[in-house]
Amino acid sequence: MLNFLYETTLTPEQAVMVFIISIFAFIFSLTIHEFAHGLVALKMGDDTAKLSGRLTLNPFKHLTIGGFLCFMILGVGWAKPMPVNPIKFKKYRKGIRLVSISGIVANVVLGLIAAIIHAVLIATVGIPNMAMEYLYLLLQYFMIINSYLALFNLLPIYPLDGFNFVTSFMKADNKFIHNGIKNGIRILFSILLVSLVIELLFGIDLLTWYLSIIYRLIYLPIVLLGG
Repeated sequence: MLNFLYETTLTPEQAVMVFIISIFAFIFSLTIHEFAHGLVALKMGDDTAKLSGRLTLNPFKHLTIGGFLCFMILGVGWAKPMPVNPIKFKKYRKGIRLVSISGIVANVVLGLIAAIIHAVLIATVGIPNMAMEYLYLLLQYFMIINSYLALFNLLPIYPLDGFNFVTSFMKADNKFIHNGIKNGIRILFSILLVSLVIELLFGIDLLTWYLSIIYRLIYLPIVLLGG
């Protein structure tokens, strides 16, 4: 994800700016993702996030040191899980589905907004100076990071949103749910480890390839319109 950290063609000043831009995009995108979970949960009748002080756009309420450092080093990070009590939902299963999918939808919308702004600016302003070039880079990172967050969270692996969404259609005693909760974290780390090994051995970045799917299908056509 953060290949620029190892890109020798960048000057030190450019590397610092790109790093700052990526961190800002990551923090903002994760904050919106978690806020969406809490907001939809509140709409469905659960005020747990609000009472715990998590229904806020303050990123420091959502970030974890481990998730933040992991993003800076490996390009893969996470936030604190949004506290949700499904028992309070007006409609239990519907609440779980909407809350689960809300963060993913928020990320797709953020990416689309960034793509539209990028296309409009390219078509009307162009790249007159370095400041605009960095603005375009920021918008591109919003597209990339939000694509990653949306696609990664779609995976039906515990504790990702995709798992909660899929299991909301199942009975509570389903073996998939039991095994998923028991082994989900191991599966996730295994996927990341295998992806890292494949990249080191064969130069194939599976995570980047995975997120490029939604980028090419949704964001790229919009960006090309600006060209």
